[in-house]
Amino acid sequence: KSALFIVLAADGTICRRGNGNPDKELPLLKGQSSLKHYQAFMMTIHEEHFQFSGFFEQTPIVGRPCKLMVVFTGPDGEEAGFKVNYGEDSLGPPREIVEMLINAVKITDPWYDQEIARLSEIPHQAAPEVRPYQTPAVKPLFSKDAPRKGGWWEFWK
Repeated sequence: KSALFIVLAADGTICRRGNGNPDKELPLLKGQSSLKHYQAFMMTIHEEHFQFSGFFEQTPIVGRPCKLMVVFTGPDGEEAGFKVNYGEDSLGPPREIVEMLINAVKITDPWYDQEIARLSEIPHQAAPEVRPYQTPAVKPLFSKDAPRKGGWWEFWK
């Protein structure tokens, strides 16, 4: 199943589903934030990260198959990104890519947690600067039938 989905845009759009835990169902929330999540995330990105741009498969794939995708889209539609296939008990993606993911989670955690709490307390109501709404679930990336073991990506613990 899909464990994490994050979109950050320069115009303040923020979209997130999950916390990285494939065994916990969390809503997909989208809104507008005045808190500059995109700018904060981009400050953590360095040009040398793009040396890993492209597709990787970390073999051998041990454990449940996993995919990690990170995509950057420029103002004219140009794209650069990373796609890594690996096993949950394998080596995993390069450290620099993992750090990007962890930074995106840390930067968006307060917004996501606040909006989940807000939705559970007062459905369909939010602060003016953040307007969340639930959207359909994204296509699963992980199989829930496979046994789960600890791995480097379990940053929600």
